[in-house]
Amino acid sequence: MKGGEPHKGIIIWYNERKGYGFVKVGEEEVFLHHSVLDEFDVETVYSGDIMTFDLEVNGRGTMISTIYGIERQKAQTATEDEIPGENEVRGIVKFFNINKGYGFIEIGDNQRDVFVHLRTLRECGVHNLKEGQHLLLKIDDEGKGPHATNIRVIQHLK
Repeated sequence: MKGGEPHKGIIIWYNERKGYGFVKVGEEEVFLHHSVLDEFDVETVYSGDIMTFDLEVNGRGTMISTIYGIERQKAQTATEDEIPGENEVRGIVKFFNINKGYGFIEIGDNQRDVFVHLRTLRECGVHNLKEGQHLLLKIDDEGKGPHATNIRVIQHLK
């Protein structure tokens, strides 16, 4: 994998609190440490982001050594079509704390709260939520209470 030309890969996941994640390069997954992001003056990356970088191999395996560029994946949004799709409901962000990695979305007339995890946001291409933001989401309940499984941000047109 090491060579003269910079490599390109897709972020699989990155955890800010742990300070590391993994990037898919071809068929391999390579380690990404926060110190490399710090050198590039970036705090975090998101699943689906495309990164250009150099690799190095050390005693622990292959890891990213230098970053040259990051292309952000755009969030999936509902702009003109704000009508819920199949199994989707409307919701409004009640609370979300990116540092804790979770929050709650208020749905329906009875204002039921639905849990949302940061991992779910990242899988949907959404980087953060703000209080009062309008969403379309799917809900699942696997015995631990209702939680969001798919989220689309509604951007109101003015």
